[in-house]
Amino acid sequence: MKLESVDKLSNDKKGGLSLLWLGPLVIFALLAVAALKLYEMELPQVSILTDVSRFGANKAVDVAVSDSKSGVREITVTLVQGEKQLQLYHKQYTGDGILVSGPARVEEKFVVDTPSLGLAEGSAQLVVTARDFSWWQWRTGNMAETSFPVVIDTQAPKVRVTASPTYIKAGGAGIVVYRLSEAAVRHGVTINEDFNPGFPLPALGEHVYGATIGIRYDTEKIKEAYVAATDQAGNEGRAGFGMILRRSPKKFDRINISDGFLARKLPEFAAHNTKLSGEPLEEYLVINNQVRQENNKRIAEVCSSSVPERLWRGTFGRMGRSSRKAGYADYRTYYYNDREIDKQVHLGIDLASTKHAKVGAANRGKVVFADYLGIYGNAVIVDHGMGIFSLYSHLSHMDVKVGDMVEMDDSLGQTGTSGMAGGDHLHFSMLVNGVFVNPLEWWDPHWLKLNIESYL
Repeated sequence: MKLESVDKLSNDKKGGLSLLWLGPLVIFALLAVAALKLYEMELPQVSILTDVSRFGANKAVDVAVSDSKSGVREITVTLVQGEKQLQLYHKQYTGDGILVSGPARVEEKFVVDTPSLGLAEGSAQLVVTARDFSWWQWRTGNMAETSFPVVIDTQAPKVRVTASPTYIKAGGAGIVVYRLSEAAVRHGVTINEDFNPGFPLPALGEHVYGATIGIRYDTEKIKEAYVAATDQAGNEGRAGFGMILRRSPKKFDRINISDGFLARKLPEFAAHNTKLSGEPLEEYLVINNQVRQENNKRIAEVCSSSVPERLWRGTFGRMGRSSRKAGYADYRTYYYNDREIDKQVHLGIDLASTKHAKVGAANRGKVVFADYLGIYGNAVIVDHGMGIFSLYSHLSHMDVKVGDMVEMDDSLGQTGTSGMAGGDHLHFSMLVNGVFVNPLEWWDPHWLKLNIESYL
C-alpha cells in the first residue's frame, strides 16, 4: 500500500511538471506564429479590373488589391506624365487585430475627370502603390508599386454628315453618309430611340461611313436625329441633321375570327409548346397579343446584327405571279361573333398565288433564321447586309438553313398556312436594323436608286 502511494505521488509530480512545460511551449508557439504573421515579407498583389490603356474625358478606374497575410493597409493611385505626379485616389484601412489586421482583398472604383488634370494629350503612366500591415521594414509594411502605360485622349471624334434624306416617310427607309476624323469603336445614326450602326464606304474615302435607317410606321415626329461616334478612350462626338417626316394615310382592315378558325389553329400552337389555358377565344387573344410581342422581339434580336458588306444588288424581288391581299401598316380590328375583340397592326404585305407556290429570296443574302416562329409560322429571315433584312413567313416547309448563302430567287420554301394564317399565302416583310419598313419602297427601282444606291 505504501509503495502504491509513492508511485501515485511520483506520477502526479511528473504530470504537474508536464503541464508546467506545456504552457510555455504553447505560448512560444503562439508568439512564433504571431511573429511570422507580423513580420511577413509577402508583397500585396495589385490588379486593374478595367481597361486603362486610354484615358478619355471621364475615365472609370477599378483597382483591386489583395494581401492574404497581414491585410491591406493603404492604396494610392497616381497619374504621372513627365514631371507631373497627380494623385487620383488614396485610401487607408483600419486594422482589426494583432494577428489579422487589414482586409484580405479590396476593390475601389473611382472616376477621373481627365481634362481637369491639365495634362497633355499623349503617353502617361498610371501608378498604383499598395502597403500591407506587416511589421516588416520597421513596421512600415511591405509596399508594392505597379505601373500601367496609358494614353491621355480627351478629344472627341469630329463628325460631319455629308448626305441624309431631305424627306422620309413614316415606315420608310433611307441612308445617312458621314465622315469621321478618326477611327471609332462604335458609330452610327440614332433616330428617336433607334440606333442604326454604320458600315464603311471605302469607295468614298477613308473614315467615310453610311448607316441605313428605318422609320417606324407610327412615328409622329422626329424628335432627334444625329450621328454619334465613340473612340477607344470613350469620347463621343455628335453631329445632328434634319429630315422632314411625311405621314401616309392610315389604312384599316376588318378580320373576322370564327370558331372553325380557332379549332384549326389552336392545336398547332399547343403543339409548339405555347402555354395556353382557358376558353378558345382567350387562348387566341394570348397568341394575338403576348405571343405576337414575343415573336416581334425575337425578330428584332435576329435583325439587330447585320454584316457590314453589301450582299444585295439592285431592286428587291416580289413573289412571282402573286396578288396583294393585305398591305403594310394596315390597322386591323378583330371581330368574333360580330363583336370587337382586338386591334393589331399588320407589319408586312400578304401575297397570294397558287397553293404551295415557290418562295424565292428577294435578293442576295445570308439566311440568319429558319424555324417556327409563333404567329409567323415557319419563317425565314435573310440578311442582305448593311442592316437590311427580309422576312418570309407562313411557309408550308423550308428549303434552307441558317448560314446558307442565297442568290436572288433561290428557293427558300413554299407558301402555306402555318402560324396565324387563314389561307395559303406569303407574309413578306422588310426590316432595317430590326425596324419593320414598307416593302413597296424596296420593290421600286426608281426609289432604290434615288434614295439608297446613289449614296453608295
